[in-house]
Amino acid sequence: MENKRIARLARETFLKHPLFEEITDIRKNPSIRLQTILMSLFLMPFFALTSLLSIDREARTQAFRDLFDCKRKMVASDSTFARVLGWLKADELQRFLLSFLRDFESQNLLRKQLCPKGASRRIGILDGTYMRGHWLVTLCLAGKINYPVLIRHCHKHGEELCISRAIISQSKELLAELSPTLWLLDALYFDKTTFKIVRSHGAHLLTKVKDAKFRAVTRDAENLFKHFGGEKEDHGFDPQRLCSWKIQQTTDSFAGYPIQVVQLKEYYPKRNKEKHLQCWIVTTDLSLSLEEIREAAHQRWQIENNTFKRLSHLSATKRFYFKDHRRFINLLHLFCAAVALYNAIICILSRHKRIFKSLLQGIKPTWRNIFSEIREVLLQIKCPFHAMA
Repeated sequence: MENKRIARLARETFLKHPLFEEITDIRKNPSIRLQTILMSLFLMPFFALTSLLSIDREARTQAFRDLFDCKRKMVASDSTFARVLGWLKADELQRFLLSFLRDFESQNLLRKQLCPKGASRRIGILDGTYMRGHWLVTLCLAGKINYPVLIRHCHKHGEELCISRAIISQSKELLAELSPTLWLLDALYFDKTTFKIVRSHGAHLLTKVKDAKFRAVTRDAENLFKHFGGEKEDHGFDPQRLCSWKIQQTTDSFAGYPIQVVQLKEYYPKRNKEKHLQCWIVTTDLSLSLEEIREAAHQRWQIENNTFKRLSHLSATKRFYFKDHRRFINLLHLFCAAVALYNAIICILSRHKRIFKSLLQGIKPTWRNIFSEIREVLLQIKCPFHAMA
C-alpha cells in the first residue's frame, strides 16, 4: 500500500516535470523513454534505493510499473541505467540541477540567519571529498535548506585547490545574483590567491584553522590574546550543542584586505574525548558579530554532515563503485536535485504546523514513508513549484 501511495505521488507531481525533456537522447530507436529512465533514477532517494541493483529489483514490481504505465516485465534494468548514465551530457544535468534555483528563491530557502538578530545571508560552503573511488569538489548553498549546486571531478588527489578556485569564479556566472555572498572554507583555502578571487566577485570569505602557527596573522593574534586580551571578548553556554564557549577577536589585514581574527574555545563536558576544542577563524566580513562568526564556524561542517554523508549513503559508496567517473557524476547530479527538492518540501510543510503535524502523526519522518501523505498535504498548500503543478 505504501509503495502505491508513493507511486501516485510521483505520477501526479514529478512525472509532469518538463525539464527532463530538455535532456538529449542519443538513441535512435529507444524502447524506453529517456524521461522514464531519468525519473526512475531521480526517484531512488524517495524509494530509499541505494544502488542500481536495488532499483533493478524495484523496477520489476507491479507498483513501479504502474508508476510509468509500463506493460513490460520491468521498467528498465540496471545495465540500461548504467549505459544511459554513461552517455548523458554533464552540462545538461548541471542545468537541470540549477533549474530549481528560482523556485527555491521564491520560497526564501536560499538565505540563512546566523543568529536571530543577524542579517539574512547567502552562504556557500566549498569542500572536497573522496567518494566511491573518485575525488570530488562540491559547492553547497547553505540556506534554510542544503542545496549542492556544483559538482566537479578531480582526476587525482591534489587538484582540489585549483578546481575549487575555478568553481568560485564560475559560480558568479552560473548562479548570477544568487551566488554566495559569504564563503565558508577550511584551512586549505587560507591563501592570498583565494582571498583575491572571492573579494574580486564582491563576496566575503570565512576560513577556519586549528593551528595558530598556520599563518602570521593568527600567530600575532595568539600572542596578543595571551598577553593583552582581545579587542572584543564574549563567553556563554550553548544549550543546543551543550558546551560552554569563550571567544576573543582582533582586527588585522591579510592579502591586502582587512580581516577579523577570532580565537574560539569550547568545552564539551559530556564528551569522553576532545572535551576542549579550539580553533582560529579569519573572515574578511567586518560586519559579522562574534555570535555570527561562531555559528558560521559550526555551519562549515554542514557540507560534511548533511551533504557528503547523505550522498554517500544514497549512492552506497561503501558497497558499490563506478569505475567511470562520468556515470557517477551524472548520478550525483540527479541525487543532489532529489535531496534539495526533498528538503524544500519538508521546509515548506513545516511552516504549516497543523498540516505538518497531521502528516507526521503515526509515522516516522524517514526517507521511505514521509512521502506517503505529502501529496494530500500539498493539495492544501499554495506552492509555486512548477514541478508540483
